[in-house]
Amino acid sequence: MLPEIQDKDHAWARANPETWMYYVDPKVDKSALQHANVMGGRLADDKGGFADYWLNPEFVPTPEYAGVELTTEFEQVLWRTNSGFNNIGNLIEAFSRSRLTVVLPVDDPEGLRGWPLRREGDSWWLDVYTSAGKLPRDVNPWLRREVSGTDVLEQVCPVEQTKVNINPDSEPGVTLFGEDLAHWWAEWREAERRYRAEQSGEQ
Repeated sequence: MLPEIQDKDHAWARANPETWMYYVDPKVDKSALQHANVMGGRLADDKGGFADYWLNPEFVPTPEYAGVELTTEFEQVLWRTNSGFNNIGNLIEAFSRSRLTVVLPVDDPEGLRGWPLRREGDSWWLDVYTSAGKLPRDVNPWLRREVSGTDVLEQVCPVEQTKVNINPDSEPGVTLFGEDLAHWWAEWREAERRYRAEQSGEQ
């Protein structure tokens, strides 16, 4: 999110009514600013306050600001979603295009049993990792398998009582219900279908 409003910001707003005040990553090199370094902005009103705000959906934080190295596009989108810069639509679209890693159980190194789901309580859990740096340090490299985000959405998430645990014990990370992911994926595909139909002039 944007930094908290301070007294100096109100002073700036009074001096610059109906003007946008922009914020950039405080850790970035100011001599080489790009659009991706802009966090967002606030629109000054005519009373020393702010009438509106904007968050940059393409903001890419420095590792110093994010507190973590973001090495893939999906990690950037996940961080932005957790921080309020991106929405669920952005998350699902990026998830569907991502390449993820799962770790097979020691007693099924060939993955003959299918997805490495583990039972905890009433739920089936799937741990997925967004890059090699998010994997546990002691994981056997022979047990790693790369999977597509689309396969997770279409093969795992529809299964009842599933949870997808993205980057367990690492950041950025989140645990999501499979049914929610499946629902959002269906909504995104329908929205995409309608958009393409409108663009092509179809009904």
